[in-house]
Amino acid sequence: MRYVKLIFFLLVVLLAIVFIVQNRVVLEHSFQLRFDIMVLKVQTELIPLWVLLLFGYFLGAITAFLYFVVHHIRQRQTIRHLRQNLEVLGQELKRAGVTPEGQGAAEATAASHD
Repeated sequence: MRYVKLIFFLLVVLLAIVFIVQNRVVLEHSFQLRFDIMVLKVQTELIPLWVLLLFGYFLGAITAFLYFVVHHIRQRQTIRHLRQNLEVLGQELKRAGVTPEGQGAAEATAASHD
């Protein structure tokens, strides 16, 4: 799966390079961003389109990265919680004198043959 991801990533990068080379004239056009509310008026300097495309790409990559980091942390917390529950249940079984299924069946079979 790791190699499939790598090949997919390299294919996306290759397609991005081809897109940039074929549309270089269009991507070099500059424009201004304006934000105009009654009280607040803000506008940027002239910005080439390729700068905005790169900004959008990196903003999307950072957003996806943060989402997966949060998801990974939640999974680790869930696994830790489940392991703690498993240990508690194992200790309760030991206190109750119950053996795990595999060992109990083997001991019961050995006792019936004697």
